[in-house]
Amino acid sequence: MELRVDELDALLPVPDAGTSSADNSVDYPDLSAWIRDFFAPTFARAVGGEARWCARWDEHPEAVYRLQALWRTWETSRRDARTGTGTALWLRDHLDPQLAVLLSPRGPFAQCTPTRHEALPPLPSAPNEH
Repeated sequence: MELRVDELDALLPVPDAGTSSADNSVDYPDLSAWIRDFFAPTFARAVGGEARWCARWDEHPEAVYRLQALWRTWETSRRDARTGTGTALWLRDHLDPQLAVLLSPRGPFAQCTPTRHEALPPLPSAPNEH
């Protein structure tokens, strides 16, 4: 008997991003706390040259969006009781690709240095003239 993916998903309860299936809580109350207390000290890098980061990361909309996704998936993945590999999969599937973009010299911190913040302008957008 073949089940569709959405039918399988319904059979496996998955907690909402950012919550625990056991106690419905998170380890970090917000993104800033997660960055300050977990992410920044755990994934420290030498910044400069090819690796870009901005101390004012919260003023970069793309970075905030990506980091928010990382935080929420981390809160869920680390509690994956079904396989016990949630953290390893989070590192491979979420952190590694996002960190590559975030720290890239062409990423959201491209114009920032360890001592200077310079936000990128929005992408150009023209109204549709149909």
